[in-house]
Amino acid sequence: MRKALREWVGGRFSFPAYVLEGEPFRPDLVLWLELPSQLIVWTEILDPKKSTSFAETFQAATTHPHVGAPRRPDRVRIADPQLAAELRAAHPDLAVAAAPTPEIDAVLAAMTSAMPRNDDESYLEDGAISADSIARLFRAAEVLWKVAPWKDTDDSQVLRVDIPALGVEGACLSVMGALGESIGVLLFPSFAGFEAFLDAAEHPRPGTLDCGTDVLSLTFKRGADLAPSLRREVQRHRWPVAGPDAYPSLVHRDRDGVLRPLVEHEVRIATAVATSLAAFFARHGNVFAEEDGEPLCESWFDEDDLEVRLT
Repeated sequence: MRKALREWVGGRFSFPAYVLEGEPFRPDLVLWLELPSQLIVWTEILDPKKSTSFAETFQAATTHPHVGAPRRPDRVRIADPQLAAELRAAHPDLAVAAAPTPEIDAVLAAMTSAMPRNDDESYLEDGAISADSIARLFRAAEVLWKVAPWKDTDDSQVLRVDIPALGVEGACLSVMGALGESIGVLLFPSFAGFEAFLDAAEHPRPGTLDCGTDVLSLTFKRGADLAPSLRREVQRHRWPVAGPDAYPSLVHRDRDGVLRPLVEHEVRIATAVATSLAAFFARHGNVFAEEDGEPLCESWFDEDDLEVRLT
């Protein structure tokens, strides 16, 4: 009887969570699965700043597998063409295919869903953000809620955002809420990022989450939907809220949907965007109803003389 070929599938990915010790970062995760058993023969967490090669992890997996005796597959399958090329160069006698690896996608999805929830959420991110910065964000969000630009716009009417002092250049701002669902704003790194986000939403990849880009969102939630720790924090600091449905929620997600720990810099950006958008819409809200019009660019300055330019 002909012996069945042993296949491994492997890959190197961003770990589905951040390491919060020191400066937050996402380590890399290497996985090697043996088929058809779906046995994880090797897993390793790597510092992305270090030079451990993917080929080295394969060698380690064959000589010191987590389960079973040392062994070598007859063939391997890797989704990333660059990693496949690296492995071919290091092991020219190995059959390497660059093809989708849904088996690993399923493992990563299970790992993400098994991540423990944080039941002690805080706007202050364990001291990484000052209470004064969050107070400013709440005041800006209160004004934005009252101006309500989402009542007269749709998410395709985007604005360019430049905040030179904060390193924001050519960012793309989309206002959402015309359909009465999620209300707030999405800030993309660029217009190309916005288009990638739309394309990812229209053509989702089965078994994996791909937003097309990272995105900073400032949305509004019902107080009843907030974690109890967040509601207590709002009450303790007496941060202003426009109504029971108007609690601001600031979130930064990576391209694969993983939550990125917020930092002071992002809170300043969101505050500046909310303040300037409210002022811009109060003065020029009619331009969103015009099908054709002249380009409009205007700068706004906050109490610290920070310039925000909207186009």
